[in-house]
Amino acid sequence: QQAAMQQPATQQQQQQQQEQDAAQQQQAAFQQQQQQQQHQIATQQQQQQVVMQQQQQQAVMQQQQQQQQAAMQQAAMQQQQAAMQQRNMQQQQMMQQRQQMEEANRQRMVEQRRMQEEMQKKRFEDQRQKMEAMRQQQMEIQVAATIRKSLWRLKAATPENFDDLKEEMAKLLAEELEKCGAQQGTLREESDKALEDATKKVEATKEVRAKEEAARLEAERKRAEAVERAAVLLTELRALVDVAGEAAKEFQDARTKLESADGLDSKEKVDAAARPVEEAGKEAADKVQACTEFMRDKAADLRFLPLAVPKPPKAEEPKAEKEEGDEEEPKKEEGSNDTENAATQQTFQKVQMKLSTLRTTLDKETRSLKHMTQVAKKKAAALTERRKVQTLFAKFDKDKDQVLNKREISVFAKTEYQFTISEEDLATMLQALLPNGEKGVKLEDFQALKVAVGVARERAKDKVRRADREAKEQELVESKNQLQKGISEVGDMLHEVEQMLGNANKIVRDFQAEAKDMTSGQMLARAAEVDEVTKSASSKIPEGVEKVEGLGGEVPEELKRWFEVEKRRLTMLARTHEAGVARLVQTVDRLKLDAARKEALEVRAAGDKAMAKLKRYQAEKKMSAAAIFDEIKKAGEGFDESEFVAYISGLAGAEGEEEMAEEELGRAFKAFDDDGLGTISKASFEASLMVLMKVMKDVALTEMLSIKDSKAVRRLICGEAVQLLEGPVREDTAEVDRVRVRCMEDGKEGWVSVAGNQGSAYLREGIQFKVVKETLITESFDIEAPKDEARKVNMVSKKLKPGDILDLREWGRTHEETGLTRLKCKVRSDGTVGYVTSVGNTGIKFVEMI
Repeated sequence: QQAAMQQPATQQQQQQQQEQDAAQQQQAAFQQQQQQQQHQIATQQQQQQVVMQQQQQQAVMQQQQQQQQAAMQQAAMQQQQAAMQQRNMQQQQMMQQRQQMEEANRQRMVEQRRMQEEMQKKRFEDQRQKMEAMRQQQMEIQVAATIRKSLWRLKAATPENFDDLKEEMAKLLAEELEKCGAQQGTLREESDKALEDATKKVEATKEVRAKEEAARLEAERKRAEAVERAAVLLTELRALVDVAGEAAKEFQDARTKLESADGLDSKEKVDAAARPVEEAGKEAADKVQACTEFMRDKAADLRFLPLAVPKPPKAEEPKAEKEEGDEEEPKKEEGSNDTENAATQQTFQKVQMKLSTLRTTLDKETRSLKHMTQVAKKKAAALTERRKVQTLFAKFDKDKDQVLNKREISVFAKTEYQFTISEEDLATMLQALLPNGEKGVKLEDFQALKVAVGVARERAKDKVRRADREAKEQELVESKNQLQKGISEVGDMLHEVEQMLGNANKIVRDFQAEAKDMTSGQMLARAAEVDEVTKSASSKIPEGVEKVEGLGGEVPEELKRWFEVEKRRLTMLARTHEAGVARLVQTVDRLKLDAARKEALEVRAAGDKAMAKLKRYQAEKKMSAAAIFDEIKKAGEGFDESEFVAYISGLAGAEGEEEMAEEELGRAFKAFDDDGLGTISKASFEASLMVLMKVMKDVALTEMLSIKDSKAVRRLICGEAVQLLEGPVREDTAEVDRVRVRCMEDGKEGWVSVAGNQGSAYLREGIQFKVVKETLITESFDIEAPKDEARKVNMVSKKLKPGDILDLREWGRTHEETGLTRLKCKVRSDGTVGYVTSVGNTGIKFVEMI
């Protein structure tokens, strides 16, 4: 109850306290509002004062500006007045200077005019002297040219004008040589030399002319002999041509006589009558041929026959005065030789024309004889045939009524044509041959009868042939159906192969489209699927080819062409499928190779991940590769895949790195298993973890980590390779990272800086080798392997092409027997491990470090 009674009192006290607090807050707010109003009023008053002060300052500034402008205007007017005074003074000075310059120019012009007159006089005098010298020089040149012209004429002298030219030159030298000035000596030497040369030339010309004259006389003598010999041959040729002409005349007369002969009613009589004429023609042709051969054989001699060439009329020569005691020479009759030459040439032309005419005549008469003989033989043959027809007609005309009746016609057909003519055919035949109802067939219609009998016989044979043909065609249809059945079976088999190849090609196309996103295992599985289809198709093709070869047997001649076309079509189809199978096999091999390459890439990628884990663990624990090997190995000489997978799985990965799956770890083991033995040896593991560095700049190799207190082992050369043994370790004194390395060239160890304190790089981690010249990679270090290893070496030997990248496994060593430098490496493209020749024994590089 007390608590209940105290509670309202407490609440009342709290309410009063709250009211007092509210009143205090209101009073504080009111006071604050008053303070703000007072502050605003004070602020406004201050602003007004500032504005008034600014207005006062502006008024002062405007007044100052007006005073400054007035001062500036007054100063500007003063400056203008000063400037005008100065300009007037300058103009007066310029007028004075201009007057002085004009006076100086006038004096200078007078002096220049005087100097020009003196220079002009001097120049006129120099020109006169030069002109005089030039005239003298030109005269010397003209005289020298005249003398040299005379020398040239003397050099070209002939025996006829040599003396005149020599005298002319001597006279010219005597008169003009002194005018040549400095050229006198040269011209004297030239004249002596020209005279000497001209004398030798004239003497040589005389000798040549004497020889030519002798040769001309000898040639004229030989030609006279040849002309005389040609005249004798012309006489002989003329006699031969006359004899041939007589023979041709006899042949022509004999042919004309044969043409008008009678009684040539048989071929034998025609041959007997034509034989003498042909012999006469042959005899005439032989004689004409003898003339032709004579001309051909003696053509070289006959070409010397004289030709009649008209000579131009000679100009009348002046008669020399006859001196006392001179005898008058007898005149030779002009034109006598020309007349004889013309007659000889005309005779030769006549002989040639006559011989040509004889050839033409003989050819014409020979053709005429041949035609006449053929016509006579045809007439004789026609007469003989007519007699045979008459005899045959008389043979079957039993009643001698000069016509053949039905019975006689039937006997004629059966006897002569071995054909029994039917009554229907006989009636039809007689109706055509005897349209007016004559008694029988006359002799003049006998040939038409023979034709009609032959037609009837052929018509009967056609009926027999038609029946045989229809039977043969039925046999051919049955044979073709039988062959078509075998062809269809083979075609269906090849069509099945075509479908299989189409399915395989579809798989390949899908495979090629999806290959980028597939693993190597999936690629190998798809390649195996295509390989299975290809093998199934390829097994059916030989069976189809065998069936194609076995088709047919004895094929009828009429079906051979069709059958060969079908067989060729099937054969070509089979060959096409064989080519398709071959292409698929190549594609499968290529896909397998791509899968192998992808597997190699996957193996290398997995190996790189595992290697990164191992190196990171090695750096953290500062362990050697041998120590890590001992941790992995449980027993034996090396560790297997399970031990490797278990160890790598237990290593911590980098931050954000995904854990390696078991399949990926298995591929990583393959990357370390260079020999493919399923176990990794200590040497192989150490080679895999070996870190090589390339020297990028010459640097010192020291004994100790500290640079200051260490001695130099030797200097590393740019491009050299070293193996990382320890580090990097920070050297605080020089503030650089240093590593302990082993030189690959000589095996020396020491410490070297990775980079300088200014950023210059001395070492670069990671060394690979590139093939620069085609070489072989072999399993054995020796080039010539032992006999028990020869087969194994041949199996792994492989050509490396320029550009292939190699990872080092063992540094190069020199082969003692061959002198080759060989190193062990792993090919990055396919993972092949073996030995490669890096440098030949002659210094040729096959592999170089990059």
